Amino acid sequence: MNNIVDFKPISHVKAAAQLDAFIAWAQSTLLKGVPNQRVRAGIRWDMDSWHRSGILSCAFTAHRSPRNSNSETKRYMQRPFMDFAKALIVHYRVFQGKKAAKSMLYGARILEVALVEMTGTRDVTRVSAAICNRACEHLMAEYPEANSAYNRSKYLEQIILLMRDKALLANPFRWTSPLQYKDSGTLKEQQESNEKKLPSRECIRALGELFNNNLTSPLDIITVSACAILLSQPGRIGELADVERDCVVFRDHTDGGHRMYLRWYAEKGFGASTKPVVTGMESSVERLINLLTPITDEARTYAAWLEDHPDEFPPHDGVPLKGPDDPLSYEEVCGALKIKFHERRARSAFRVLWLDSLARRESLSAGAQAVLDEIRQGWDYGDGERVYVDGMLNRYQWNGEAVITLRKINILMREKYLPKDFPYTTPAEDGKKRVKYRDALFTVRTGSLPDESRSATSKLHNFGIVISASPARMTAQLGGVSRSQSIFQRHGYGDLKVNTHAFRHELNTEMHRAGLSQLLIDAFSGRTTKGSVYNHETAEERTRAVAAVHPKTKQSSAAKCLEKIRTNEPLKFSDFIDLGEGDQDRVIHKTHLGLCIHSFESEPCPKMGACLTCGNLGCVKGDDVKLANLKEERGYLKQRYEKAVAAEAEGVVGAFEWRKKTGLDLLKCDALIKVLESPELKNGDIVWNHDNGWNLTKNAAAMAGLIDTKSIEILMQEAMPSLDELAAMLDEIEV
Repeated sequence: MNNIVDFKPISHVKAAAQLDAFIAWAQSTLLKGVPNQRVRAGIRWDMDSWHRSGILSCAFTAHRSPRNSNSETKRYMQRPFMDFAKALIVHYRVFQGKKAAKSMLYGARILEVALVEMTGTRDVTRVSAAICNRACEHLMAEYPEANSAYNRSKYLEQIILLMRDKALLANPFRWTSPLQYKDSGTLKEQQESNEKKLPSRECIRALGELFNNNLTSPLDIITVSACAILLSQPGRIGELADVERDCVVFRDHTDGGHRMYLRWYAEKGFGASTKPVVTGMESSVERLINLLTPITDEARTYAAWLEDHPDEFPPHDGVPLKGPDDPLSYEEVCGALKIKFHERRARSAFRVLWLDSLARRESLSAGAQAVLDEIRQGWDYGDGERVYVDGMLNRYQWNGEAVITLRKINILMREKYLPKDFPYTTPAEDGKKRVKYRDALFTVRTGSLPDESRSATSKLHNFGIVISASPARMTAQLGGVSRSQSIFQRHGYGDLKVNTHAFRHELNTEMHRAGLSQLLIDAFSGRTTKGSVYNHETAEERTRAVAAVHPKTKQSSAAKCLEKIRTNEPLKFSDFIDLGEGDQDRVIHKTHLGLCIHSFESEPCPKMGACLTCGNLGCVKGDDVKLANLKEERGYLKQRYEKAVAAEAEGVVGAFEWRKKTGLDLLKCDALIKVLESPELKNGDIVWNHDNGWNLTKNAAAMAGLIDTKSIEILMQEAMPSLDELAAMLDEIEV
């Protein structure tokens, strides 16, 4: 990366000139991404798609024209806008090293639509706030559900920010998306959404039965083994490509315990780690490795041969006994490439199935392109001269200059069948130690699994190497593709379906139920952000986290405290909390909802009476009067929430925050009621509320701009450890 410099705005140059300079910079920078493997060799600026050139899902198609749509109906961005979009991707992928370039294309495509609609041109220097707002209107109309429109508008924000920083706007402006993030809905809606993300009990039971049956199909074994390993620790389906054959590690703990771990590489920034296997799944991990090894060993050996002999054609019965540079007949070429052909049609079969097929590819390596050009330029495209023997047609003879050898078809074979990243299973990333196919657990030959080859001819083409547990294959096998028969259908389980990511959600939820902290769950899952979205405990289960029995409560005096509450006798601090040395006893305050341990003699209420947001509030199980007050409060909050929702729908200023705050209060009130009515608690138990971190002083400081609102939440948590510390903590996790 030392030879790549960022594009710098030139002072006092018009936006059009700046745009030309930005595109010129991108054109010269594109190929600089080849040495560090951010793009592949053979990439060209004039390509309509860079997907096969190392930038996944990057096709410069127009809005509403997917990358995989029919070639006859596919539409592309028009110049000069396409050149601008390509420059964006070069800056994003090649210079910044970001992975998901398709996100920037989401914003670019909708921007082109709004730009043409409002200006009649594709001159991006004329982009304005009105054009961006128009783009958001299109997004809202096309994606009315969930937050798809909001997410795409945030990508558009990034594009506008870059254009302003690079002086590409004729009239610079600041813009933020007017679209608002939609909340998760009511508790009932959230619960329904959570249940959809978890695997059904029927699917888990079916996979367990299949896993323990004597399966004989390699495809079935690979499918259930992949599911088993994803249920043994919370991983992602794409991470299976980096699982090695020798991935199991055993460690002895200081307390004498013996634990199984897996060497794992977590995507999305977490990196390499050693992950403990969920307790009880150790035997399943050993079984799946024993099942996979016999059907993948030969493929790993073949991958090692391909890597160690890059200039040799793979040996098999059809390869002619000739030197690497000896000329081959077309029959010998077809025999080496395992091409079936009709009598005297070997030449035609080779041309159609290989030469023409490769010529249609936009992205070829330099070596393959040179061989292909040499053969095609020397090819005799005539009908051929008939050769007769004894008055009978014996063969056709062509006078072309193309000479075909084993060395040349070896280059073409590897180009057609081997993954672009061979010998590695995944693309290069900064700082990543990659796994080779010769070492990967899920390595198989192409054509070795029954459903990927629908004809006898294609089954013979086993020259390639792939990861068998790929996302596409696993989606099809677990019921996600209608045109393919799933493993459930093949074995009589009907139309069951499950998503591989549901296993990750399942394990995360079970770890929450087991009492692990969010920090440890995130570390175990190989995750750096958004851990809470994987917690799908029910509303009843979450109430125990929202309001739990205080650990310092004197449970032995619970009945006595409840009696004092019912008779309205004064309560002291020492009646229900064990005082430490130096702690002063005092009479505590009673509210309409419960008990308050705030010391009013030192300062007034810092919450201004907002008891539902205060950690000093304690509600007593069995106090029917306070429970009735809580239910009355809940009814009042429901009315306020409904009014806030109506106001937000009408676009009333401030209604969003009003609805958000009222919704949180309603959730808290409902949680407290459910806990107090839970049969798991005894009368006299005190349920302490959870504080939201806000008080009168912090409110004033935030409004004055003296503190950041996000800092409030940070102060309520302990300091987060580094990734190295998280990795060390994994050694002690018990699941």
